[in-house]
Amino acid sequence: MKNIRRSIGFLAVLVTLVMLGACAREQAASAPAPEATEAAATWSPTRPITVITHVGSGGGMDVASRLFFEIAREFTDATFVVENVTGGATMNASNAVLGRPADGYTIFAMAMSNVNNVVSNDFDRSVYIDGYHWLAKIQKDPAAVIIRKSDRDAGMDFEGIIEDARRRPGQQIWAVPVLGANKHFEALMIWEATGVEGSAVPFVSGPQGAAAVLGASADVQMGNPFNAVGRDLWVAAIASPERMPGFEDSPTFAELGYPELNNEHIWRGFAVRQGTPPAMIEWMEDLVTKVSEHPRWLKFNADNAIAPRAVFGDDFRRIVDRTIEVTEYWLNELDM
Repeated sequence: MKNIRRSIGFLAVLVTLVMLGACAREQAASAPAPEATEAAATWSPTRPITVITHVGSGGGMDVASRLFFEIAREFTDATFVVENVTGGATMNASNAVLGRPADGYTIFAMAMSNVNNVVSNDFDRSVYIDGYHWLAKIQKDPAAVIIRKSDRDAGMDFEGIIEDARRRPGQQIWAVPVLGANKHFEALMIWEATGVEGSAVPFVSGPQGAAAVLGASADVQMGNPFNAVGRDLWVAAIASPERMPGFEDSPTFAELGYPELNNEHIWRGFAVRQGTPPAMIEWMEDLVTKVSEHPRWLKFNADNAIAPRAVFGDDFRRIVDRTIEVTEYWLNELDM
């Protein structure tokens, strides 16, 4: 764990983001309030709605958002434009959202890692947490330990991964998107449960982590089942009550003897700036409900072992607050 602590070096990112955060606060304070007429009982967009996500093309929330708003066209004439704003420990996207008016025309398509990064980098929670209305959680994506299919074919499985880590303490490389966030924490939980220690190395995103494993720059990816789909990768363990359709050869953590790991997951969802017209929020909640029940959305989630969960408003905020508590716990354990 000491080696992990020393590997966390966010100084350059912090300097940049403190400056960006100050800019976001200034813009949030000075942005004009939405017109009262937009808070009328019926809200109808008159121009495209920008959906800003923190991941690059092919990332989990990028793929989910594009499909989600493609399906949404069946229920509304509104135009949605997905914009990828990467970097800055996911905060570049958050600053891009906070720097725009709270008029209903900007949605933040974000994930659990955004909240992790606010806490781990000690960013201003009154801006980056309380500055949002937590509109809807849309997905629960189970944790997955992923290796190359060629390693599986050579006889490697989850127990083999653990035995290899035991032979090479601290040398087995686990690809995670960023340090000090949920995937890093999931790896730590696995090492703690199995009594081994690996080395968590950040590869920015799920697709890049998958590429690192395929290219032998990493031994294991701490990811989600989606990361293995369409690649020569295999899910060696999955956090699920039972084996998932499409991943029938992937055992659950409970089957492997670690039931305490069986509910580890990340969530994804949408947020808008505080001050967004209430009628727009109601309009979006109705849209989310309709898309969440659409056969294409349900099939996409089932094919990728994701549980589509529509959770709104205060209930979503409670999930965010729990994420903060868990993040604080692990950061304290790491003395970060």
